[in-house]
Amino acid sequence: MNTMNRRDFMRRSGIAAGAGTVALRRGGKVIWAASPGPASVPPSDQVRVAVIGIGARAFQDTYSFTVTPGVQLVAACDVYKDRLTRAKEVFGEKLETTADYRTILDRKDIDAVLIAVPDHWHKKMIIEAMEAGKDVYCEKPMTYTIEDGVAIIEAEKRTGRILQIGSQWVNSPLTELAKKWIEEGRCGQITLVKAWENRNTPSGAWFYPLAPDGNEQTIDWKSWLGPAPQRPFDARRYFRWRCYWDYSGGLQTDLVVHHLNTLHYMMHETFPRSAITYGAGYRWKNVYPEMEVPDVVQTLFEYPNFTYNVSLTLNSSSQGFGAYYMGTKGTIQISEVALSFYADDPFDDSAWVVTTWPQAMQDAWVKENNFVSINQQWARGSCTAPEAYEHYDVVGDPTDLHVKAFVECVRSRKKSKESAVEGHNAATGAHLANMSYRNGNRKVLWDGKKATLA
Repeated sequence: MNTMNRRDFMRRSGIAAGAGTVALRRGGKVIWAASPGPASVPPSDQVRVAVIGIGARAFQDTYSFTVTPGVQLVAACDVYKDRLTRAKEVFGEKLETTADYRTILDRKDIDAVLIAVPDHWHKKMIIEAMEAGKDVYCEKPMTYTIEDGVAIIEAEKRTGRILQIGSQWVNSPLTELAKKWIEEGRCGQITLVKAWENRNTPSGAWFYPLAPDGNEQTIDWKSWLGPAPQRPFDARRYFRWRCYWDYSGGLQTDLVVHHLNTLHYMMHETFPRSAITYGAGYRWKNVYPEMEVPDVVQTLFEYPNFTYNVSLTLNSSSQGFGAYYMGTKGTIQISEVALSFYADDPFDDSAWVVTTWPQAMQDAWVKENNFVSINQQWARGSCTAPEAYEHYDVVGDPTDLHVKAFVECVRSRKKSKESAVEGHNAATGAHLANMSYRNGNRKVLWDGKKATLA
C-alpha cells in the first residue's frame, strides 16, 4: 500500500468513527479513543491559525486543524495561485489568501502558523514567525542543515514561542503504549532496532504530477527559490522538489527523520553518535535523469547502548512502514496502524555439546547445575509481559492528535513534545546520514556540536 493510500485509509477510518477521532483496538474491541478536542471551546480560548505553503501535505495538516474545536483557519499563503484557489474551494471563500508570507506574519490577529514549505525555507520562516509573536507548527524536517537547528533553538528560547515539528508519531497511541512497555522492562535490554519504509510508485518517489498551468505566470518562482541557488524556472523542481539537494535531503529528511524522532522519544535518546549510509539511485534516475537524491538508502546509526538500522527503498512496497525493537525478553513491532509484542523465551539446549564430554564430567556438570539430565532445557528466559503475544490496531490519523497537542500547548504555554531541541536532534541524524552518503559512504561522527568524517 503506498503512502498516500495508507494515509487516506487512516483518515477515512477516523472519520467513520467521528470527525478526527483516533481509536486504539485490541481484538477488534475499542479500548481507547480520543478526538482532537472538546465539543466546544470558550471564545477566549479560540486559536486563529494561518497556513504558509498550502500544498499536498499542508492540506492534510490543515484538515486536522479544522477538526480541532476552537481553531479558526483565517488565512493561507502560497506562491502558486491555483493552490490558493483550491484552498478557498475546500476551506471556504472567506479564507483570506496571499502570495507573500510576510503579510501573514504582520497580522496581529493570527496566533499560530502552519509552515509546510520546502526544507530550505524552514529556518527563515520559523524564526521570523516566532519573532513576529506567532507560535509555529512546522512540517518535518525542522532543518535543511545542522546549523539551522542551533539558530532555531536559540530563537525559540529568546522569543518564548511554542514550536512543534510535524513528526506525528510521538502522539500516536501506539507509540505511547510501546514506550510504556519499554519503560516497564518488558523487552529487557534492547540492543538492536530495525526500521524500514518502502514505496513503489512515482508519487511515492516524489514524482508528483506537474500541474498543466504550472508556469512563471502562476508561480512566483523567484520567491519560491528564496535562499536556494538561483536557477531558471523549472516546473519539475517546483512540484518535485524533494528530488533535489537544493531544497531537500531526500529519503533521510522526508522519511528517516520520522523514525529517528520516534526512536528518540521511545528510547529516551537525544541523537546518534555516528552514522554510515549506503545507497544509490538504482531505478528512478533511469526514468527521471534529473533526480539527484538516491532511491535506496541503508543507514546504520550508533547509539550508546544499541545499534539502529534503517532501510528505505522507493522500488518495492513490501512490508511498507515499521520497526522492530529487539530486546532480551521480547520484541516490539510497530507500524503506522499496528503494534505487536512477541515474548522471547529462549533456552539453551546444551546436550549436543555436553554429550561430547566424558561421562563422569557430564554427571558432575548436571549435578553442579541442579539439572535432572543433560537434555533438560536450561537458561530459560523470563518475560514480564502478561501475555506472550499482544496486538493492537489504531484507526484514524495521529496527525489529528499531533495538531491537537500543539493547540493545547498554544493555550497552556507548555512546551511541546517535539519542540526545537527534539526537531534538531532528529533532523541532525538525517543530515549525518546524508553527509555519509555524499562523502563516499564514510562514517560520520557526531559529538553533539560538530560532525566529523571518520
